[in-house]
Amino acid sequence: MKITSLGVATLLVARGAAQALYAASYAGSVYSLSLGRSNGTLELSTSSQSKECGTSPSWLMLDGTNNILYCLNEAIGASNGSITSFNTHGNGSLDVVNTLTVPAGPVMSAMYSVPGVHGHEFFAVAHYETSTVTTYSVDPTRGHFQLLQTFTYDMSAPGPNASRQDSPHPHGVTVDPTGRFVLVPDLGADLVRIFHINQVTGYLEPIDPYVAAPGSGPRHGTFWTPKGSRGADQNVYFYLVHELSNLLNGFRVSYSERGIHFSKFFEESSFGNRTAPNGSKVAEIAISPENNHILVSNRLDNTFGPNNDSLAVFSCADASGRFASEPRFLGLYPAYGSSVRGFDISGHLGLVALALEKSQRVAVAQWNKATGRPGKLLAEAQFYGNIPAVAWAL
Repeated sequence: MKITSLGVATLLVARGAAQALYAASYAGSVYSLSLGRSNGTLELSTSSQSKECGTSPSWLMLDGTNNILYCLNEAIGASNGSITSFNTHGNGSLDVVNTLTVPAGPVMSAMYSVPGVHGHEFFAVAHYETSTVTTYSVDPTRGHFQLLQTFTYDMSAPGPNASRQDSPHPHGVTVDPTGRFVLVPDLGADLVRIFHINQVTGYLEPIDPYVAAPGSGPRHGTFWTPKGSRGADQNVYFYLVHELSNLLNGFRVSYSERGIHFSKFFEESSFGNRTAPNGSKVAEIAISPENNHILVSNRLDNTFGPNNDSLAVFSCADASGRFASEPRFLGLYPAYGSSVRGFDISGHLGLVALALEKSQRVAVAQWNKATGRPGKLLAEAQFYGNIPAVAWAL
């Protein structure tokens, strides 16, 4: 029997598992949100709130296997940031496990593991404000972590967009499908910094970066591979969004013994064949759970009215999961608020959660698995402070 989004919410409540989402607020809080049903509609409510992440929580990374939530504190205006790990519980409560002071400006992280180190994992962090990339060794079952490496960068002169490219600004972190490379888009330097992962130690080894178009401002990236081919080095594609130019690029990926190589085959605006509205800028990119669409969030474009921005959808594979020769822009869909900084799709629930930064809200909309596109608004919750990140707990 097909279960609707409302049906899923009913099952969650019936099983006592209504805890659904985590959200970060720049006002200094991490919220646990419950998803339930009231008078036939979905409803978001706060089940717990923690102020232990720091002054400016900016990114949430959930290890669902071990029930550990990692929170980055961007620490806007401060000299140092921090990273905190929490034990998560079914009732939404969060217990601090470990907190570490780090360079200011951490904005994104990603986990990785290596075959040569058993019982430990690693994660890398991009620090926007301090032009830094850091790495950490993690005891995944306990949530304890320690600093391993620090890479700090500089520039001889500002980039073409001097106000945004005054210095290097690492903004994203993604791990390639083979688990051998970490990529860090650097908005300030117009580079994608590339690190080879030492498969014995877990340490990152810098190699030659990918050089992006001047003034484009690469922000976040994601990899696509055919279903079932995780870890293979064939049929790998990389998609990169540029905040300053509002462009989506696609690359064919090839490998050498210690290198990863990119051949660009696609470029299009995040607004399709339209000119990007003045002041708009892309934020997040993701591959749909069905593995056949690319989603990109547009901020401050007001496509669907004042303070109602958009999600762009591109096809990237056919219904059987085979690679499409070139992504195809399918249209813009409402984000139900202003500045959708991040989003997270739950394929099994058929829902997409949206972090509406400037609206200071979290919204939950339908996710249409058949079409790979977001649907109507189902629930939303208002908070104090801008909301940069949201993550499903389910």
